[in-house]
Amino acid sequence: MASAIAAFLAPASGWAAAGSDAPPQTTPLAAPSSPNAAPPQGEDGGGAPQAGDVAEPGVQATSDAWAGSIEEAVATCDALASDPDDAARPDGLTGERDPDAVAFERAIPACLAAVSAHPDNPRYAFQLARAYRSAERFDEAVRSYDRAAQAGHAAAQYDFGQLYETGQGVEQDEARALALYQQSAEMGTPWALYAVGLYHRDGRGGLEPDAERGFALLQRAADAGNAEAQLEIGYMLQEGLGAPRDEARALELFRQSASAGDASALMWIGNFHEVGRGGLEADDAAALDYYRRAAKAGNAFAANMVGVFTADGRGGLEPDPAAAIPYFRQAAEADDVDGQVNLGWRLANGSGVEQDHAAALDLFRQAAEAGDADALMWVGNFHENGRGGLEADDAKALDFYRRAAEAGNAFAANMVGVFTADGRGGLTPDDGEAIAHFRKAAEAGDVDGQANLARFLANGRGVARDDAEALEWFRKAAEAGDLDSQNSYGFRLIYGTGTQPNPPKGIEWVRKAADGGYATAQRNLGKFYEEGLGVAQDYAQARQWYEKAAEQGDNGSLVNLGYLYSKGLGVEQDESRAVALYRQAAEAGEPVAQDNLARMYDDGRGVAKDRDEALQWYRKAAANGYASSQLELGWAHFNGEGVRQDDREAFDWFLKAAENGNTQAQTQLSILYSQGRGTAQDRAEGVRWLREAADSGDRYGQYGLGLAYLNGRGVEADAAEARGWLEKASEQGLLPAQMQLADLYVEGRGGPADPEAATRVYRAAAEAGDSEAQFQLAQRLRSGEGVASNAPEAAQWYERAAQAGHTGAAVRLAHMLQSGEGVDRNDQQGLFWLRQAAAKGDGEALSGLAELYREGLGVTHDPVVTAALYRLSAEAGYAPGQVQFAEFLMNGDGIPRNRAEAIKWYQRAAENGDAEARSRLAALGEDGAGAAATQ
Repeated sequence: MASAIAAFLAPASGWAAAGSDAPPQTTPLAAPSSPNAAPPQGEDGGGAPQAGDVAEPGVQATSDAWAGSIEEAVATCDALASDPDDAARPDGLTGERDPDAVAFERAIPACLAAVSAHPDNPRYAFQLARAYRSAERFDEAVRSYDRAAQAGHAAAQYDFGQLYETGQGVEQDEARALALYQQSAEMGTPWALYAVGLYHRDGRGGLEPDAERGFALLQRAADAGNAEAQLEIGYMLQEGLGAPRDEARALELFRQSASAGDASALMWIGNFHEVGRGGLEADDAAALDYYRRAAKAGNAFAANMVGVFTADGRGGLEPDPAAAIPYFRQAAEADDVDGQVNLGWRLANGSGVEQDHAAALDLFRQAAEAGDADALMWVGNFHENGRGGLEADDAKALDFYRRAAEAGNAFAANMVGVFTADGRGGLTPDDGEAIAHFRKAAEAGDVDGQANLARFLANGRGVARDDAEALEWFRKAAEAGDLDSQNSYGFRLIYGTGTQPNPPKGIEWVRKAADGGYATAQRNLGKFYEEGLGVAQDYAQARQWYEKAAEQGDNGSLVNLGYLYSKGLGVEQDESRAVALYRQAAEAGEPVAQDNLARMYDDGRGVAKDRDEALQWYRKAAANGYASSQLELGWAHFNGEGVRQDDREAFDWFLKAAENGNTQAQTQLSILYSQGRGTAQDRAEGVRWLREAADSGDRYGQYGLGLAYLNGRGVEADAAEARGWLEKASEQGLLPAQMQLADLYVEGRGGPADPEAATRVYRAAAEAGDSEAQFQLAQRLRSGEGVASNAPEAAQWYERAAQAGHTGAAVRLAHMLQSGEGVDRNDQQGLFWLRQAAAKGDGEALSGLAELYREGLGVTHDPVVTAALYRLSAEAGYAPGQVQFAEFLMNGDGIPRNRAEAIKWYQRAAENGDAEARSRLAALGEDGAGAAATQ
């Protein structure tokens, strides 16, 4: 509520400082003690009484009550009922300006006698009318006013016009009032000129608004010394209404009016000193002096301002909330709404006075009845929170918030947005409508509205997500001092959300919020120091900021501190301390801490290893919706680790984690659906979860979805779609995806064949350590497929793959070493790599080794060993080895001759696609369909 409080405690400027919501009508800003006091407005007029309505018998009867001489009666009537502003009054009379203050008990009989003695002098009828008016005998007052007015008495015409304006003794009729004012004004009556000027300015009595005409008439009244006209002219000049704006001249007129003791003029001079207008320098001390004088003269708004200066310690004062209370009370009791609201706020909060919610509510209600927006907002707040003896009632709170918002209270507009978004007060949640209210509040400068609008724009709630506009509103709220917005604004600058990244500037804003005591910002600043983002990495600084936030009860910072102790970052490693910190946050309900504590028990770090205790904490975190722990429980039940193996239970936990956005759970869930484990088999549903993971950027989800499209499992086969998803996974370095994608590039599936792209993918996988990719890259470098041939580099990649256990690479490396292709010839190294591959049962290596023994190359010639190696090669499924072993059987070289068995091996080789085997079978008269007779 701070923004709303500040709004009504700030000094006002312009005519609104007088506490009104519209320019004055036919009264000055602060009505004098005269018949001009706040005349109500009406619509329909009544008929005027006619001449001759004065009851002569009544006059005679009353005059008979006068005991003195006629001269005494006239003198008494003049002394008690004459008007100092009556131009027809003889010099030397004092009289009474306020008709309501006429001593009517003595004045009525005296003036009746004076009227009887001087029936042709309308002044006495006028003074009798004033006496009747003071006695509230309005019917008789009307007859006397009418008699004097028709006789051309200017003061009577003015006063009679007032009765028509206010509806006293006659039916209210502004047009009739205007006509009487005009008659009086034509004879130069200042008050009448004043009234007609206001009617023209404001468009009343059937007139069109005409500020210039109004200004001219008011100027005449002001020139005649009418203080209220001087005040109005000053007001119009400061606003540029009816004449060019001229604050210096306005100030001069306010000073003229103030010299006549006008309290409102004193107030305005104080305002000019406060704000620094009309050629004045802003001067709180001078402003306070004028406000005090105006308050002493009865100006309620000035009293309120003295209270504001006293409470805030302005104008040379020391802040003194208690000393301000009498001034606020003076203003409030005089119906000044700002005074009522200020006093109400202090009673509500116990500032300078004993807290009294009921009294505060009464004051807020009084100001609210006058339409004050701040008061309406506060009444809404009391209904919302159940204060001042009220029951909490969202529907009533919403009604007052709406009325306050319509009256211009920005905080209330924000609250209507909050109620609308949350579906409170009988509303259905509606983010779209809430946005409109937040925008209204934000554009009016309400910090909460700006922050809420920024959040909704940032999250795409009720409106298309707009990070750039969200950033602007976060900036406005941050500059206004909102700590949460300072943190958010800085965070977005650091990561470049809605703008270009600017980590140093972002750090400044996060630090500002952190220095302001905002725990979330302190935790974030600690994280930035921990990661070296926007600042130099500094674990000691990180620890200090985490400790500050933790002291405020920030559980996330306890977790981060625990991590620093567990790793020994910026502190001496102490896993027991880490466990204690995790436990403190975990027991407070922080799910990350619960999950971390579970892992410490699982691993036996800083605490004795205890799978059962770990599972308990995993369950607590999982119950709090923490996806990582839900995933762990899924694996526990899937593998039967610490719990009985249960596919259905595993499925349920994987599903919960998947629904909370855990991509590992989503990919595992797809496998369960595909296999029908723990649930009914549903490949389409499995693909749906793969897509969830893939769309979230998970490379395993992208790979799985690519394979699903490639093989048409759970989705219609689509090689192009498969290729697209495999490319995404490959770009994230997933080796299986890279190998599969390279095959598609080689085969031209899902798009054109692309040897160069295949080679690039193989190289990326090779550099990541995949031996098959190293072998394939070497093959291409050796052959020049998709890349310039490069035998030396090929040999290097063959050797890396061979060292990783790839037998095909070992065989080819051996061939290159034995032939000197791209490397220095080295038969012994070649033999070494052939033996390495042969030892693993590689048919090609066995065949190559047999060839060496057959030829005696680097080894002793041995037909028996050669035949044995060819047999091993044949049995390993290597077609050339099968042909060579068949040859040995046919020739009886190192083994007994066996034509039938030889034919079987030729047939096996032929079935493996060996052309030489088919040729031999044909030469032997065999078709490869069956064995021939044994020789």
